[in-house]
Amino acid sequence: MYKIKDIITARRDVLEGTFQGVIQTHKVDAREKRLENNPEEFLKITYPSSAIKRTLELIGKKLSGRSNQGGFLLVGPYGSGKSHALITLYHLFNNPSLARDWGKQWKIDFELPEKSRSVIVSTRRYDVDHLWEPIFKLLGREDLLSEIKRFPTTDQIEEIIGDDTVAIFIDEIENWYGAFDPEKQAHLIEQNETFLEHLLEVAADPTKKLFVFITFLEEKEGLKKIFNRTKPVRIDVSPVEDREKVVLHRLFENIESVDSSKVESVVEKYINAYSEPIKIDDTQNYKRRMIRTYPFHPLLLDTLFQIYEAAAERQDIRGMLNVLADAVKDTYERKDLVLVSDIDENAFRGIDLKLIEKYEFDLERVKDVGFAKEILKTILIFTLNEKTHGATESDILLSIFSPTEGHTLNSILVDIENIYGKPHYLHKENGVYLFKHELNIYALLEKEKDKITEKDIKEKIAEIVKKDIFENRAFIFGFDEVPDHNKVKIVVLPESWGVNDELKSKLNEFYRGKTWQNTYILVLPEVNIFSFEILEKGKRLKAAENLMKQVKDEEGKLRKIIQEERKSIADKIKDYYGYIVKWVERDCELTYRLINVSADINAIRDRARSDPELIADFIVKEIEDKPSGIRIEELINDFKKYRRYPFILDDETIYTAIRNLHRDKRVIIQGERGKWYIDESPRSIEPSFVVIHPKYAPEVEKESEVSEEAGEVEVEAGEISEIEGEPEVTVERKEKKELSLTGNSPRVILSQIEARTSEKDEFEEISVKYRFKQKLSKQEIMKFVKQLPHHEESEIEAEITLWREKDES
Repeated sequence: MYKIKDIITARRDVLEGTFQGVIQTHKVDAREKRLENNPEEFLKITYPSSAIKRTLELIGKKLSGRSNQGGFLLVGPYGSGKSHALITLYHLFNNPSLARDWGKQWKIDFELPEKSRSVIVSTRRYDVDHLWEPIFKLLGREDLLSEIKRFPTTDQIEEIIGDDTVAIFIDEIENWYGAFDPEKQAHLIEQNETFLEHLLEVAADPTKKLFVFITFLEEKEGLKKIFNRTKPVRIDVSPVEDREKVVLHRLFENIESVDSSKVESVVEKYINAYSEPIKIDDTQNYKRRMIRTYPFHPLLLDTLFQIYEAAAERQDIRGMLNVLADAVKDTYERKDLVLVSDIDENAFRGIDLKLIEKYEFDLERVKDVGFAKEILKTILIFTLNEKTHGATESDILLSIFSPTEGHTLNSILVDIENIYGKPHYLHKENGVYLFKHELNIYALLEKEKDKITEKDIKEKIAEIVKKDIFENRAFIFGFDEVPDHNKVKIVVLPESWGVNDELKSKLNEFYRGKTWQNTYILVLPEVNIFSFEILEKGKRLKAAENLMKQVKDEEGKLRKIIQEERKSIADKIKDYYGYIVKWVERDCELTYRLINVSADINAIRDRARSDPELIADFIVKEIEDKPSGIRIEELINDFKKYRRYPFILDDETIYTAIRNLHRDKRVIIQGERGKWYIDESPRSIEPSFVVIHPKYAPEVEKESEVSEEAGEVEVEAGEISEIEGEPEVTVERKEKKELSLTGNSPRVILSQIEARTSEKDEFEEISVKYRFKQKLSKQEIMKFVKQLPHHEESEIEAEITLWREKDES
């Protein structure tokens, strides 16, 4: 496995810890050994940015007469490389031989004079009232100073230049200019502005070989007016496309000749291991970027660029270089890629010292967690980045995860979960982790969590399962009292009952002693829902609910915790479900089947519902060998009591099945008062109706066969009416009939009366004879008689047949 040192060579000053990230113009002529005053070393560490190349191109045009302009503004924010570019140009002018070698190395074709007079002025060294004084002295014309009245004229400037090529480099001009008091020193401001205007006018003269280079933050309005009038060339030294190359070249030797196959082998291990929840839009493009920025992870460079761009005293590349140099020194021999979490957080003390102190305080609380420091450090760095203002899970993983060091994404994710809620100042908003200055309510939560018992937690989780997942339409086994009635009940198990014999045993135990066994929909999880993760979340939720009664949640933090944890628990538990149990009869033995379901109450009911055709077939099968049929209410109860029957969600399922069966002439129905419905359908079906197989349909006798015996003719007094004023008696005649009825149950006799009599018939007497298939005892015959119906307006005659022992005497 490669390390950084096996692939790329860091510069000596980086590894020795003597890296000089801050380039200072006033050190160019310093006596001590400095990078700035060593042209050869300085050019070695200098990458030809697009700004430098553009400036060299324009210098060549001025020298060749293709352009008049010799004035240049090097613009950019603090630390963007203005001073570095200024010193680079200064050394190129002063060292033609080194300049040629440097140009060949980078394959840049540019034209510089073989001989020139160059001076560099940093206002950090020269604090003067008149800017022209140090320039005239450095150019060897101090003698002209006495001739200057209020400011140098263009003639005086041209006299100093003569026919020579002269380059004047001015750095930090705004700090010097801004130090003047506009009220007390207005004359000095005006004099210096006029000098600058004259200087730049001469630089724009095609007959003069004067070059003026000024670094400019573009902050001072007075200077802007001068530059707007003289129109020097504006060169932006901070284009994004150059920053990465500038950084890499400054920290490493021969960066352009690195073995790309080694780099690619390292990068591929990372790219191939990246998966959810890491979010990368274009993997191949990201891979190319990782190869280009090696040994730095692209996210590291992007983050540092953004932090230093937005800092109050922006340091940009200058600030980055110091941070990255320290990281290279620390990781060079032990890592294969520098990540965000490898950065020393102390480098950012100047940005927000108090926030870093809070980070350090919180780190002590979680230092026992494996990736605690890396996680919190990453979140801190991303918090300091005003563009992100916090880190997502993807950011944290990209900042820490190293597959070549044996890391797993899950282990880091677990640590994120374990850490969250323990630090006092670590917050989470919309999936983004960040540090804040205000105290986090989670500190109180941690104390409260210690008071929560496992029983409390499980009851809270069971409540969530009941209310949030199953909409208060289910019973949670072990937490709710499950009734034994004839209504459908969804019973959710929070824990697995195993498989095979273990599951069968648990199911038998559940149904033991229950009457309405086919009214339960048992919902089983794939695994126990009381996992460590769920229990921890439940504990936190319960603690937050308890705290709501103790503290004022003015910012709504506790309410948000409760909502988030409750939803998180519900979402995770949903994934654990699951199965429902269905029963089937095979070879006269009842056995169970597990049917996959989701944790959705309607989906569960739908999956539990039996096929209507199966229900219909079952009804037909049940009445096939029953000549007297089955009362509908008895049939419904059987469906609900016995698991061998198809499962029904409601009584209407049976009624619908019976209607369809009757329509298809697979059953006939006997209604009230024994009325038969064979071809005709009843308006409504009542629980007391009987369902009978068509093969047991009664044979209805023809009207002429009811009885051929002549009955008595009975004359009754009718109505008296008047015809033409005379009363007349209307006589109604009725005929006496006798019907023979035979059957094996009162219901059959009733059905025959319904079929063979009309509503106008009047009944005088009914004689009923019972023939018992087996002889009854005295007690049994007395019990039987007690059950016989009686009518107040009737007389009862009875004749019984009995067998008595003979009297031998």
